[in-house]
Amino acid sequence: MFPLRRCLSALLLALAALPLLHAQQEMVRRHRPMPKAGGYLILKADLHMHTVFSDGQVWPVTRVMEAWREDLDAISITDHDDYRPNEKDVSMDLSRPYEIARPIAEGLGILIVPGVEITKGDIHFNALFIKDHNAFRGKELITALTEARKQGAFSFWNHPGWKGRAQWWPVIATAYSDKLFQGIELLNGPVYYEEARQWIGQHGLTVMGNSDIHNASLPDEPRTMNLIFARERSVEGLREALHAGRTVAWDGGRRLIGKQEWLETLARACLAAPREVRFTPGFWYNGLPLVNESALAFELKPAEAPSWMQVQPVTVAPRSTTILQIRLNRDAPKSPGRVAIRLQVSNTTVTETGGPLVLPFEFELHP
Repeated sequence: MFPLRRCLSALLLALAALPLLHAQQEMVRRHRPMPKAGGYLILKADLHMHTVFSDGQVWPVTRVMEAWREDLDAISITDHDDYRPNEKDVSMDLSRPYEIARPIAEGLGILIVPGVEITKGDIHFNALFIKDHNAFRGKELITALTEARKQGAFSFWNHPGWKGRAQWWPVIATAYSDKLFQGIELLNGPVYYEEARQWIGQHGLTVMGNSDIHNASLPDEPRTMNLIFARERSVEGLREALHAGRTVAWDGGRRLIGKQEWLETLARACLAAPREVRFTPGFWYNGLPLVNESALAFELKPAEAPSWMQVQPVTVAPRSTTILQIRLNRDAPKSPGRVAIRLQVSNTTVTETGGPLVLPFEFELHP
């Protein structure tokens, strides 16, 4: 017989593994529809994740199956170049995660981008679209980023404030002046690095949002990702869109962060409203029906409306039609006319201002 202590330890380990087994076995796809926007496809991409080939807890195939389950269009496995706690148990060849995952991803219709996390002390960069995963090991930061540029990489600064408030440190300034990176990860998992927002517009950088996932992903767990406005569904389409800065960071729940142009393009594509609306004065049940066929939620608050009109705040849930309730006061016009209102999308952050997106709506009012 086994000692009681050993039996209890084995039982606890088995119980701890149950959520991971569930994550492996629960292969029901969670559809997250996205419309076309401004003539572009919106591709859902997580371009920062880890496996056992650095400090992650799962095999590369698991990352692909999670991506399929969570309805991602594109992924990149970006294991650390110089942080390899599992090196006694797995290959030192950093191309292996990509090679293992690629055939599974392609079979499931998921785009997979070769990538690596350039890890030099507390400053980390992801380099995507690389050709040699192992060329960065043992190099100092600027040399490694220079190598990434030679390989045609798109590079971005990861989690800039993870060890304290982010600053535009001299090494970052040097890397930027040498054109060695093109984006900043403002959203890393649920964490928003607000202090880095100003550098997006100031230096013409691309907004990035990723999960940086290390453990197993559980069903229905929020997944931070990039919404990428691509001309085509391909790795080259992703590359072109990232270099052009056509992205919005999404935390998988309510928060959206991006440049004014792309947040507005996204919201316009997701929210449809009628051009004519009939109202009965004095009733809150009147309103503007807003159709949202996307996986995103939009929290709307009145920013500007005629003095004779009251507008109620509303959350337009994913894949729903929601009434924006409007009430007309006694002094409202009695004849039909064109009305303009402006609504604040309070769950968005515009990188240029730090405030929420404000959307105008116009419709023909028939009292």
